[in-house]
Formats: sequence, C-alpha cells, structure tokens
Amino acid sequence: MSRRDDRGATAVLVGILALVLLGISGFTIDLGQAYVSKRNLQKAADAGALAAAQALTEFQGSCADVRDDPVAYAAAEDAAREYGEANYDETKESYESDQLEFDIDCDRTPGVLIVEYGLSGATATSTSQLIGAPDEITTDRRSEATVDVAPRAREGVRPLAICSAMLPPIDAAAGTFIRVDYPGGGHAPPAGCPVPKTSGNWWITDCPGERTGSASTLADQIKDGCPEAVSVIPGQADASTPGQLTVVLEEECPAAPLYSETCMSGNPGNISQGGKQTEDAWKSLITSEEASLFPVFCAPPQCSESTINGSGAGAVYPVYKLVSAVVCGYYFKSGSGNSVQSNVNKCKGNPYYGKTTDTDSKANYLILRYENVRSSGSNTDSECGLGDDCDGGLRRTRLTQ
Repeated sequence: MSRRDDRGATAVLVGILALVLLGISGFTIDLGQAYVSKRNLQKAADAGALAAAQALTEFQGSCADVRDDPVAYAAAEDAAREYGEANYDETKESYESDQLEFDIDCDRTPGVLIVEYGLSGATATSTSQLIGAPDEITTDRRSEATVDVAPRAREGVRPLAICSAMLPPIDAAAGTFIRVDYPGGGHAPPAGCPVPKTSGNWWITDCPGERTGSASTLADQIKDGCPEAVSVIPGQADASTPGQLTVVLEEECPAAPLYSETCMSGNPGNISQGGKQTEDAWKSLITSEEASLFPVFCAPPQCSESTINGSGAGAVYPVYKLVSAVVCGYYFKSGSGNSVQSNVNKCKGNPYYGKTTDTDSKANYLILRYENVRSSGSNTDSECGLGDDCDGGLRRTRLTQ
C-alpha cells in the first residue's frame, strides 16, 4: 500500500496560518496606532479647551454675560479649533481630526465659566484589511477647562493699596480709565476712603516678607512687583452685608505677620518717595504697558467702615481683592511735581492725556486702565464669582477634566 503525500496540504496550512498571523499582527499594529491617536487626541483636546478658556479671560462681566456674548463665543471656539486640531495633526501627517463638541456654560458653580471641547480622529488601517477590518479606526476624546476669579497672585502685585470706593463695578469696567487719588499733605480722598492716620502715608504697603517700611526697595517693587505671593482673604462669600464683610476682613488681620499673604503692612511715605528712581519705576510701567495688580482695601459702601487698622508702619491692610490694570499716567505734586501720561496702544483714549498741571495743588494720583490678567496662582477654590463686587479682573484658567 502506498502512503499519501501530505506535503502539499502542509504548505496550504502554513500559508493560511501565515495570513492569519499577518492579519493579527497588522490588527495589533492598528490598535497600537489607535491608542497613540487616542492619547494624542486627549492632548489636543486639553490644548483646545485651555486655549478657549484663555481666550475668554479677555472678556469682562458675569459668567452669563460672557457665555452669551457671541464675540466671546466665537473667539473661544476659534482658539479651541486652532490649538486643538494643530496639536493633534502635528503628531503624524496621516492623522485627520474633526471638532466633535464645543460648548460654554456656567452650570457647575455660580460665577465659573466651563468650556467643553471634544475632538474625533481617524487613523488609516494597514494590514488589518486582510482580515476584513475597517479602512480606518476612529477615536474621540473630550476635555473641560474653567475660567474663574483667581484668589491669589504669585507675581505682579505692586505695594500700593487702592480704596474700594474708587473702583467702578467690574462688569462696567472693560477698558475703563480711573483716576486714583492718593491722600497726602492734607488732600482728602473721595468719600469713604480714609485719610491715613499717619501724615504722609499714602496707602503704600510693604510686600509680604518685608516689614521695614523702607523706601530703598520701593522702586524695584513698583517696577518688578512683590517677589512673594499675595492672596485675597477667604470667608468673604459668607458675608451678606457691609458690616459682616468688615468683620470678616478685620478678624483675619488683627496684625500683619511677616510673610502674610492676606494682611499687608503699612509703609509710611508717599507714592513718589525715593525721588527719581521711584518716578522712573512708574515710567517703566507706563512704557511697558505691563498689566499690574494692586491690593484693594475695603471701605464704604462695600464695607461699613474702612478696614485699615493701625498707623504708620503698624498699619494693616486686609486684602479685600486684587485689581488688574495698566498704568497710563501719574501726577505727583510732591517732589518734582512731574506728570507723565500715555495715550497710545493700551492707553489709547486716556482722558487725562496732556494734563501737566492740576488745579488742586495737593493732588497726587495715578491713571489706571482696567485689564483682565491671567494668574498662575493656586488651586484653592475661589469664593468670588465672575462679575461680582469681589472681582478685580484677575483670572485663572484650569483643566478640570
């Protein structure tokens, strides 16, 4: 009896198994590419959501005001698309992406803007087509970012306090110029803003970590800002009346301990002390158009009374909020009596431009223009809603999902 020759069948079986193994290998490769695509999509969605949130920081008003502003919506969506798709497509030329979702809402915490952004991406399959797999694998990812009022600033805070009674509501302050009059030499500030108890103290403060009351470092602090962080006093959200708010602020600051972020100490002197060096520091801010942050102390009508306690170097300024602004000019009656004003770029439209003298011989003031500023503060929850009285234009953007 002759034996059957199975060598041909073996070759066929090996061929079939080779195709199966090749298909499985290709499928594994395609799954790996899909995983990489998914990871890159998440990075792109994060970039798009954060870019949209950052675009929204340019707009003033309450959360609902910004959410319903078509200009703000378009600016945010354009930023999301630009940064989202660019961050995905740059990872591999064959990737294709489409915007899957974009929305702005205020549905979590009152006063917090929420941006939702999603992308879908497709990657072409390769050898997996041998086993009937689709021509491409589509994945999608979503991300969420928020915009709120930052309760803390690590940099850019100038050691010069502003009285809350001088400031207009933040929702009406976009691009607003304000003249901040400082007392001194007998000049009385606006109603509600107290004349300092020590002659010559014009609401100058020491930076956290400094309790010397010295003028020697003032120029550098004006030019570069305080080297330490400054924070808004917590617990204000529970105060529903001016009297309650006054108690919250004063109880937080019976003194101003060294390195306190919320309780700033007084620095006796005036806003131009230090002569030419100090004036040059103010000029540098006007020239650079750098947005500065100023601590605000509470006075009527926001509080029932001024929250400044003590006098001289022992004065304590509880930080009610932080206001962001561009310095567009000053007039210092003391010293040289100089006036410097800007009417270009961010300071265009300065109503005080060209003013070289003042009818009030004791006038001392700064010209500020409100401008929102992003802060690299902390992850501490903010108690202040966008557009509330406690909002001074300091913005924080965060990825939250």
